[in-house]
Amino acid sequence: MRLVTVGGFLGAGKTSLLQGLARWWGEQGLRLLVLENEAGQVGLDDRLLRDLALEVRLLPGGCACCDLQGVLVDKLKQALDEDRWDLVLLEPSGVASLASLGQVLERYVPELGQGITATVVDASRHATMTKALPKLLADHLAASRQVVLSKADLIPAKEVERIGNQLRLDAPQAQVWPADLRGDGAYELAQEVAPRLLESWAAPGRESAPAGDGPHQAQSYALDLPPNGLTPQAAQDLVRRIIAALPAPGQDWLGHVKFWGSDASGGHLLVSGTTAQDVTTRGGSPGPLGGRSWLVVISHLPLPADLDEMVRLLLAQAAPGASLEPVRSTPSLLSLDGLAQPSA
Repeated sequence: MRLVTVGGFLGAGKTSLLQGLARWWGEQGLRLLVLENEAGQVGLDDRLLRDLALEVRLLPGGCACCDLQGVLVDKLKQALDEDRWDLVLLEPSGVASLASLGQVLERYVPELGQGITATVVDASRHATMTKALPKLLADHLAASRQVVLSKADLIPAKEVERIGNQLRLDAPQAQVWPADLRGDGAYELAQEVAPRLLESWAAPGRESAPAGDGPHQAQSYALDLPPNGLTPQAAQDLVRRIIAALPAPGQDWLGHVKFWGSDASGGHLLVSGTTAQDVTTRGGSPGPLGGRSWLVVISHLPLPADLDEMVRLLLAQAAPGASLEPVRSTPSLLSLDGLAQPSA
């Protein structure tokens, strides 16, 4: 059994790349197990992966590199004991230290070593990431054999080239792939990246990331929304409005907002965004959603104390006449183990 980790910051495109890799490896006849580490208590990405008929096991409510180490080790040892998987795909939370994760694997699951890692870097947020979370970015790059520069279509070609060259300097051991992971983009890229990841299996281990400066926390909220009559377009507008409302004046905000709902036919809608200009929609039908839905917000800066009320107001703006009964929120804090310091 081999282990491949797909890393990257919140909303960079980890799940999209993992889907592409899983599709390609599945076509090669490999038996795949996905371990999905969600930062918050509510899992959304695992539901999307299960829709693709993948075997998915969830590690919710924390980070696999620190507070969920034991859960991760147990699940990997269970997979080894089952002796039915050729490949385990691990998607840690977007705030995970990949260096710490590798050390956990080497110590407690030596059969797998540190595995092989591909990291996704969001081209459209690279400048902000470099300023706000430089140690986390360095950690991700130092751990990786393949680096995917996602959302390359959202910025000018010269900027993509500049960032790509910088990533090659920062991660000389890795290949860098500018890409658009939407649609079939992840699968097309996987045909190049997937074989190289397995070829790297016997290569020397990864480097350790620089030590952090002190404790820092990311904040996560899961908002349980009642049936509200939202259409896919209104859900997309809601996500945009929340992203626009979160940063305080002068702040560089880094985070991820995701909306998940079900339509009357049993289909699923996922709306995901990291900036107001980068909101994507998958699935769903044109009509209103029929059941309860979830909104997950993860931020590297503290979230507003009145987030529930903010969502109620933005919901009213996005879908006039929608239900305004109180949402139920589940907050959690995630340690980044000193890998980040918020910008002033």
